[in-house]
Amino acid sequence: MRIRNSCPQTENLLYLIIRLKENTEGNTDHMSRITGIIAEYNPFHKGHAYHLEKARELTCADHLIVVMSGDFVQRGAPALFDKYLRTRMALLEGADLVLELPVSIACASAEYFASGAVSVLDQLGCVNALCFGSESGDVRALTACAKVLLEEDTAYQQQLRSLLKKGYSFPAARKSAFAALHHPECFTELLDSPNNILGLEYIKALLRSNSHIQPTALKRAGAGYHDGHLSGSLSSATAIRKHLRENSIENGRSLVNYEEILTKTMPESAALLAARRLSCESPVWEDDFSLLLRYRLMLQSPEELGIYADLSPELARRIHARLNDFRSFSQFLSLLKTRELTYTRISRALLHVLLNIKEDMSPLSPVPYARILGFSRAGSGLLREIKANTRIPLITKAADHRKLLSDSAQRKFEQDLFASNLYETVRTQKNGTVFVNDIQKPPVIL
Repeated sequence: MRIRNSCPQTENLLYLIIRLKENTEGNTDHMSRITGIIAEYNPFHKGHAYHLEKARELTCADHLIVVMSGDFVQRGAPALFDKYLRTRMALLEGADLVLELPVSIACASAEYFASGAVSVLDQLGCVNALCFGSESGDVRALTACAKVLLEEDTAYQQQLRSLLKKGYSFPAARKSAFAALHHPECFTELLDSPNNILGLEYIKALLRSNSHIQPTALKRAGAGYHDGHLSGSLSSATAIRKHLRENSIENGRSLVNYEEILTKTMPESAALLAARRLSCESPVWEDDFSLLLRYRLMLQSPEELGIYADLSPELARRIHARLNDFRSFSQFLSLLKTRELTYTRISRALLHVLLNIKEDMSPLSPVPYARILGFSRAGSGLLREIKANTRIPLITKAADHRKLLSDSAQRKFEQDLFASNLYETVRTQKNGTVFVNDIQKPPVIL
């Protein structure tokens, strides 16, 4: 048994002592140290590789489990590359197991996204830590702030609703509502940055469920989350997507050396996979779904649109009022944008219509299954440990879902299949490649 380097986290010292004792006595019958990571990898870049490396180090992990969004992501858009290619990238860079976050959770707001992803990790029954990136990197401050948000949830929600009615955007209303409760300024500042906000929601979800999983915050390095400019080796996913859009085959850039471009911002293995894909296929963008979206919107009255998640009556009326001006997914977002409705909120709402994700799907309910997208051969022991401890079905073969899941869980799983098959339909039609139904695709094994 190999002992990893000394762990900088005080709470892990006891674990190291126990492992050393086991090693000395020849005892190999022990529980592994397992750390969870929640991610989108859209696309996988050097910052993500750094996160995996530091997560293993900071939490003294034997195994890393990634809960990853599938073919659609939280900002209300399709992923640049399909979930299996992104899974392969993660496994090559140190993940031991990749699980799919159900699409209704993956495309939800921060609170529901975090709650759903945490519920997957918690119900596996063997995850010890959750490591996430944040702008502050201060897990104590984040935890203290998360506790305040939970304890004063009623007052906070009342203030939030009041500000939203006055025309504040949701991010501005959230920060102002919290500040109005007269908490330390350092807490309010945590609501300025996207990764801090998501980190707060992860911790809230852990506290709400009384989970034994310990949060660990890794200070974000390199470019900011929304930075749209390539800035060396730690560029943001936003900047990489922007660069690839400007240099894609569909924009006449067929002679672009993708490998040379991508190795500056992505680990070599991920860059080679992406370059190979881009040399023969265009990425998938939101505007590739424009005609499908317009068709779905034409079918719905303003009242009928109200059944979809994140779609308010006001937004439903705006959609119908401007539908004749629809030209593309992205152009329609600009038409619908108001001071109080952010691009991301509108994009998620439109995607929910496209994917038939309804408001009654109880997004704070625990996810009722864990679907495996891929695992490393070194992680095969991890699968045995999960199977011995999990409180939810572990789905390796998608076709087995009907015999493993309850009726309500089947409906949720079939929503995932529909979303991935829609993505695959658009991707293959666009690039002239062969369609393969998601239910027939095996996990990636490295």
